[in-house]
Order: sequence, then structure tokens, then C-alpha cells
Amino acid sequence: MFEDNSCCKCAEHQKEITFDELTKDKTDVIFLNGRHDKFKSKIKDDKDAHYILRKCKNGGFKFGNYIGRFTFEGQEYIINSRFGKELEAELFKTIDSSFFSSGGSVAEINGEIPIDYVLYTSFISRLKLAKLSGFPSVYKKIPFRDYALHGSLDVKNFIKKDQPFTGKISSRKSSRVPDEVVAMVLLRAYDILVRKNTKFALYDKEIRNFLLANANGEMKSIRDIDTALNSKSVMNELYKDYKIALQIARIIIFQDSRYANKNTVKNLNFGYLLYAPNLFELYVERLIRSVLGEFGGKFSLETQYKIPGLDLRPDFAIKDEKGEILAVLDAKYRYFYNANLGETDCKNLLQIKRYAKKAGSNTGILIYAKSGVFNGLGIIRHSSENKIFILSVLRNNNKIFADKFKKYLKKILETIK
Repeated sequence: MFEDNSCCKCAEHQKEITFDELTKDKTDVIFLNGRHDKFKSKIKDDKDAHYILRKCKNGGFKFGNYIGRFTFEGQEYIINSRFGKELEAELFKTIDSSFFSSGGSVAEINGEIPIDYVLYTSFISRLKLAKLSGFPSVYKKIPFRDYALHGSLDVKNFIKKDQPFTGKISSRKSSRVPDEVVAMVLLRAYDILVRKNTKFALYDKEIRNFLLANANGEMKSIRDIDTALNSKSVMNELYKDYKIALQIARIIIFQDSRYANKNTVKNLNFGYLLYAPNLFELYVERLIRSVLGEFGGKFSLETQYKIPGLDLRPDFAIKDEKGEILAVLDAKYRYFYNANLGETDCKNLLQIKRYAKKAGSNTGILIYAKSGVFNGLGIIRHSSENKIFILSVLRNNNKIFADKFKKYLKKILETIK
């Protein structure tokens, strides 16, 4: 098993895994913050964005910018954030802040949120959306035996049951009924995650009753999963959320201990991944808004700001009351080494400088996950034309110091307001 996000050596699996390998053909590895979810994935030139497992110079292997758990070619991989559990927990909270609120937290006693809980939350959120469009249905032949003909004559039962004729006629009529196989698979996955933590049932108390009303019994075998996924009832664009919920349900069921050791599951490729830089942006956004709130509405924040007339989009732009850009900001899920700038860091510095200039501001702020800059605050370039600041949210020991981050950001804004 490949676990954590450190550089590792494993004789069992000496192979790099690229993003394309996990998405080609029918490999059922889901990208939870991909194009189907509210967290839009990005296409970047950075090499880290395109590999899952990459060979290191020292002969080992390391993971890219993904967090998740998946099985590929018989090998299980559990990927945590390379910046530690503390930041990882904060990234998970950004997925559904209302769900992970203090009153209904699903965190463990030590405050950590198990990585699979992200999958469970995504599943329930998808079901909540799916419910709004009703339940997918299929045509089914309904048998009748009474004094009227319904649909077409059921010849077989007519000969078997209605001869000699006693006044009753066996017939069959096509009618749309809920797709019970879909309901049974979703119900099985839902029961598994509630068994893991009963607080998941509080997220939407009507989900289980909704599934029970459309299911006729329980899931009989794992073959029902493929039947549900291939059902015509979920091919309609109206029911796309059910399709995605079924894909997530497949992973939840396969990872359950009652199925994980079966040969039918062992050799399958399945699992889920999250693109960590996207989650980091959402976490940083939450911190920035917290700081802006202290200025009593003098500043506003715009995300994915498009600079007029140009195809340039910094992650954030801070505006004053007149709508003028005071500063542009970019979040980087990286370690800024300060004294040893790499090629990517140099590009980032030039990029933020260009963003600021084209946006009509003289202030650019790069926000890294971790930085070697003393005190976590550095002015990289300071002239009459521009100021480029470096901020980070982690100490050198990977401990979060959000309060210090907000203090430094507030200090910067006070100097430019």
C-alpha cells in the first residue's frame, strides 16, 4: 500500500501513474472536484498537475497535487496532503462548511476528519441535488387479472389461469415505475456511511425514506451496481446527479469491509481524488473574507477576477468602495523556499507582477501553503511601481498560523487603503 504523501519506495509497484491513465477507458476513479462538481478543476502547465504518482530522482516515488484514496492494478493508494494533517483538515472543511460546523462536526475526537468522510459528504450532497428532479423510472410490464383488458393480452397466463373462461382476463400493461435497482444501490451506500458515523444521517433526514420508497428490497449482489450504472433511467441529462451518486456509491460499497476482500473487487480500479490546489484556494478565500470583514465593508473580494480586455484571471482581487483594484492575490499550494527560487516560483513572481500592473494596482500578494520567508511575511520586490508580498498559512513545522496570516494581510491592506 502506498500511504501518506512522502517519497516512497515499493518493489510491488514500480510504475508512474499519470492523470490520463486514471481517466482513460472505463477506469472508475472519480475526481470529486472535477468538471461535474462545484469545484472546477484547472488545466495547468505545472507538471505536478498532470501526474498522480511520479518517479523521484533518488529512485523512489512521490505523489502530485492530489488527495484521495484509490485502487489501481491491484495496489491501494491513500494520499494525504503533503503539508500535513492540520492543513488537510482545513481543506476538507472547505468542501462543506455547514456540514463540518462545530455543532454537527463529523471529526474524530482528536479533531481530524477521516479522508473517506469527504467522499461520504459528496455522496449525500449529490443525493440532495438529485432528489429535486424526482426519481428515475423505467418501463415495466404490470400484470393484471380482472374483468377488463389492460394493455395487451398475457397469452401464457390466459391459457394457464383463465381456461375454462370464468370472466377474468390476464393482461399486461407497460407503465413507468421507479428504477428499484438504482434505489437499492444508493440505499446500500447510504446505510454504510451512516454506519460509519451516525451524524451523516442528520445532513438530510429525508434521504433514507426517499430511497426506501423507491426500492423494492435490498441490494442482492455487487452485480446490481453495474446494472444500476448502465440503466437507461439514469442516462437522461435530467438525472445526471443520480449517475454521479451511483459512481460514488460504487466506491463506498467496494471499500466496505464486507466487499473489499472479495476477488471480484480486489482487481478492480476504483476510488476518488481531489485536486488539492482548488481546495487550498477555497480555504484562502475564507481567510481573506475574514480579514476584510474587520474593515466594516470598506473592501470587497472578487474571485477569479478577469482583468478587462485580457485573458488574465488572478485568483482574487480586493476592491475599494469605488470599485478600484487595490491588490491582486494568487494562492499557491506550494512551498516557497525564499533563498532558493525555482523556475516555477520565478514564473509565479513574474505572473503576479503582471497581474498587478494590468489590473491597475501596485500591490500583488502571493499566498503559499508554506514559506521560508522570515515570520511568514516578505516583500520580494519593492519599488515606486509595485510591491510583491509573500504570505503563507503554515509554520515551518507544518502548524497552521491563520491568526498570523490574517494579521499580516490586515497590515498590508492598512498601508494601501
